Amino acid sequence: MGYCMSQCESDFFVPADKLGAMVAAIQALHGEETIGDSSGRHFSWVPQNFHTISDPVESLRAWRWDAELDDEGNINVLYFGGEKVGDEDTLFSAIAPFVKAGSYIEMQGEEGERWRWLFDGQEMTEKSATITWD
Repeated sequence: MGYCMSQCESDFFVPADKLGAMVAAIQALHGEETIGDSSGRHFSWVPQNFHTISDPVESLRAWRWDAELDDEGNINVLYFGGEKVGDEDTLFSAIAPFVKAGSYIEMQGEEGERWRWLFDGQEMTEKSATITWD
């Protein structure tokens, strides 16, 4: 996929005590890169050294997602900092066990299509929306 997307809304939370495990899960994606080209193996729009980043906020930022921490050190805000669809399914599937159940991120594509990444505390699923106007 090479189309543009933007974030509509979200309710996203990762508790502070799970951030280390979340980062480890992101680092463990090294070796599963989806693209091989003249620059080497990599994920879409992700720097090749993503697996060396140990800070949770910076680790997500490498994947074009900006996180904010609350006063207790939990991630309580996540927003998209890129323009085009990348390997978000891979990222969100990896971190899903650490994301609070009921969290979601709603996106819109350049053709108006909408979808959500939903987290149930163990897995991430993607649901497409059908919008009707009365």
